[in-house]
Parts: sequence; structure tokens; C-alpha cells
Amino acid sequence: MIDKTDAEDVCWCVVESVASADDTASNLISVIHFLREVYGAEEADEKVIPNPAFLANGHDGLSPKTRKYFTGRTFKGLGGSAVSLAGGLASGVTAVDVGSILREGSAVGTTAAHLIGIKAAGTGFKKSETVTRWVDAMLKAKVAKIGVRGVGLAGAAIPIPAVGLATNIATTVAKLGIKVTLSKLVARTAMEVHWRAYQETVIAGAFGARGGPVGPASAMFHEIFTKRSFTRIFGKHDTAALIKEPAGWMALNDKLMLM
Repeated sequence: MIDKTDAEDVCWCVVESVASADDTASNLISVIHFLREVYGAEEADEKVIPNPAFLANGHDGLSPKTRKYFTGRTFKGLGGSAVSLAGGLASGVTAVDVGSILREGSAVGTTAAHLIGIKAAGTGFKKSETVTRWVDAMLKAKVAKIGVRGVGLAGAAIPIPAVGLATNIATTVAKLGIKVTLSKLVARTAMEVHWRAYQETVIAGAFGARGGPVGPASAMFHEIFTKRSFTRIFGKHDTAALIKEPAGWMALNDKLMLM
């Protein structure tokens, strides 16, 4: 049973509600109304779902940059491009050899390399353990699919020990009866990195710092929204604004699922 006073419970409830929806548009509205009921967030944007961690701490409001990010994109639920992922993660998997997967030189290896780069962006800062643990879990879930065939990873249940999620997270999802899948794990990771990136920028701003990464989560956020290919000609993402917007986690989630 969900504890509405526990932001962790609410985060997983939102992930589960959106990921399992057939009608994304109507379900989005119902999720936003649920969050308003829980947190009284009357100023929450009605077009995108705010991060429950933001609302739990009194940060609501509109998210125009997040909505702009999705302009012209086909976006349905939290799955993003997950439906195109082949392979799967069997219930017997207990560990992932990231090194050997990277040596495969496949597209999955490229994805793993990018995710490792994101993790590395945050490791130069103190107190990076929490966010790197989330990214580690996501990395393991994404690359494990090449070792097991015949199961769609995006919708397959992921054994918690295999990806190393903390005991308290395992307890929460077990209590709520949630089947953790790749898309849900990525979405929850996006929520966590987004909230911590926001906290970092607010604290840094209080000390006069301006722009750019100021901690492990904001470093990861900036890294994933940095354009290095020909897409640079279309302009830069306003990463600082996405971090500050309550629904910015949705843009981060989409980016992570596209890897």
C-alpha cells in the first residue's frame, strides 16, 4: 500500500502508473491529479508530469523547456525507445560483466560506453555514491540483454540483486508489488538524478556559483545533454533550465532510454 507521505513510494507509484498505461494522454492527466491530491501542487504543469521529489519539497510550477524538448518528437509513456531493445534479462542472472560486453564492439557496447562516461562525469565530485549507484544499476540492466536471448528486456522483470539496487529500494518495490523493468528503472533513475542535480544547483547558487556542473548529479545531467554530433547545428539544450523545472526528469528519462 502506498504511503503518500513517503516520496519514494510516490515516485514508484508514478513510474508504475505511467509505464503501465494504454492511453498515455488520459493517464498523464490522472497522474498529475493524483500528485495534486497528494501535494496540493495547484501550479503543476498539466502537459508534463512533475518529479514527485520536487512536489514533496514544495517546488511546483510550469516546465516550458521540458515541453519544448518534446515538441516534434513521438513520445509515449516512459518506454521511449525501449521497445526496440532486443534480448532480455533472465531471472537467473546475478551479475553483469560490463568489461566483456564493451569488448564486443556492438551498439550495446557503445551504449555502455556512453553510460560509463556519464558515470565518470560525476565521480570527480564528493558524495557521488548515491547517483552513481543508480546509474550503475541502469547500466547493468541495459547491457545484460546481450547475454540472454529471447526475452524483451524493456518489459521483462529485472531481479533486484542483478543490478545492485539498495535494500530499501527492494523493500519499497516489493511492498508496492511493482515489477521492475528497464523502462521503470531508467525512469526512477532519471527522477533521482534530476532531484539531486536541482539540489546541487540551488546550494551552489546560494554560494554565488553560476551555471555548469556543480556536483555529481548535475555533471551527469549536463553530460547527457551535451551535443557532440552533427545535431549541434540545431543548437544547445538549455540544461540548466531543465534541471530547475519540476518535469525536467522526463527529458532526462527520454535521453537515457534513447541510448
